[in-house]
Amino acid sequence: MATRDQLYAKFGITAEAAQLFETELGTLLLCARGLESGWHVIPDGESARDVLREVDRSTLGGLLSKLKRYVDFDENLSARFASALAARNRLNHGFYERHNFSIQTDEGRDEMLADLETLHGELFTAWQLAGAMTSMVSNIIVRERERGGPPT
Repeated sequence: MATRDQLYAKFGITAEAAQLFETELGTLLLCARGLESGWHVIPDGESARDVLREVDRSTLGGLLSKLKRYVDFDENLSARFASALAARNRLNHGFYERHNFSIQTDEGRDEMLADLETLHGELFTAWQLAGAMTSMVSNIIVRERERGGPPT
């Protein structure tokens, strides 16, 4: 039987995964824009700050839309990220309201915890995928910088 404390802790852990996913997408967008603009060859802090401000003002859905302009997602990855966006929205926009009075009973808390487990799984997987993509782009940037610029 799930306790309220366990439920609240799982909600927090799930919210953390959602924020890390969003942060990773923002970092990936910043990397992609920097690579496209050649900031690894000729630094442009002002433009990078402008992009960072744009990232910070964006919603998760907005970040995904902007990122698709620079990164080609296959159908599977697109579906996973869309599912993670839906999971984040279910978490942040009415999780407790949808479960209504479930928190009052042992069975209800167990159902809520199971829902959070599912949401966390989707968000954690999306964060890991986005993180792997960011690592790959970062490695490309480092290699190109070491070579003195983009390949000719």
